[in-house]
Amino acid sequence: MDLCLIPLVILLLTLPIAKPVRGETDPPDVSALNVMFRSLNSPSQLNGWKSSGGDPCGDDWKGITCSGSSVTRIELSGLGLSGTLGYQLSSMTSYSDMSKNNLNGDVPYQLPPNADHIDLGGNTLSGGIPFSISQMSDLTYLNLAHNQLHGQLTDTFGSLHRLSLLDLSYNQFSGNLPQSCGSLSDLKNLLLQNNQFSGSIGVLAHLSLEELNIQNNQFTGWIPNKLKSIHNLKIDGNSWSSSPAPSGMSKAGDISSSTADDGNQNSGMKAAAIVVTVIAVLVLALLLMALVKRRSSASSHYIVDQYSQNRSSTPLVDNGTYGLCYASSLESLYCLISYNCYYMSSLFSRSYTNIVV
Repeated sequence: MDLCLIPLVILLLTLPIAKPVRGETDPPDVSALNVMFRSLNSPSQLNGWKSSGGDPCGDDWKGITCSGSSVTRIELSGLGLSGTLGYQLSSMTSYSDMSKNNLNGDVPYQLPPNADHIDLGGNTLSGGIPFSISQMSDLTYLNLAHNQLHGQLTDTFGSLHRLSLLDLSYNQFSGNLPQSCGSLSDLKNLLLQNNQFSGSIGVLAHLSLEELNIQNNQFTGWIPNKLKSIHNLKIDGNSWSSSPAPSGMSKAGDISSSTADDGNQNSGMKAAAIVVTVIAVLVLALLLMALVKRRSSASSHYIVDQYSQNRSSTPLVDNGTYGLCYASSLESLYCLISYNCYYMSSLFSRSYTNIVV
């Protein structure tokens, strides 16, 4: 080899090897979206989507967000989509919002294990909650409300320590709450209203909830005392026990009445504020009338002389607007002042009538 080429060879060997830029979406994600598109009956609303192949991350697929070559978000809420979700979702997306559509069938069995947000509320999904949810340890938001889901809840919540919101309302779930509900240490909002749940809610006693709605179910027993401090607590429409509550529990009737009293108290305070305002306006009007009358009395000789020449029946103001107060004496001026005060208060009370003095 020519010795002059040796430095050039060394230079080429030491240069970093450039990696090819990959603009295509990961094949498993492409396949999953292809299956979903076909399962949704290839809707025209999904601009850019394809039933086979394509590049969701490189092209503009409606509702799709990527990180690098991986699909991370599916946001297709309220598009009037119908059909099912497909069966190949396990490999993609950490955020999925398919709410407020017309989706039917079961919730996909293999949901993405790394998902942190799933919203399938407002559809017509049936069946139960898939066991794959028990493996979604990053999940913080799960909304399955307003569907046709049914059956009993199994112990699928034991590993969901980051779950903050769980909404299963307006379905047909039944049976007791599973013990794994007590493991939802980060849960703040639990919405179970309008189902057929039964049994005790004691499993919820140690949760740090900010909102709990269990209205219109078949729960029995009593309310754990710790739950009484929840700011937004709704428990009506169940079969609570009316017998004396054991230690650490309270009768539901006592909690319901206290909640109602709070609402009535707020309404009463608003009504009282209106009454006080009306009274204040009337008192102010009377004080103004008294002050004007006193000043008018001090200069009555001037007013009488001034108006005695027009004693006949000259109106001070237009009859169609202020009534029939005539300038014949000092009493006419007082009439006008009185009427103005009455007119001010009538604007507030909405009970304006013409008066004749």
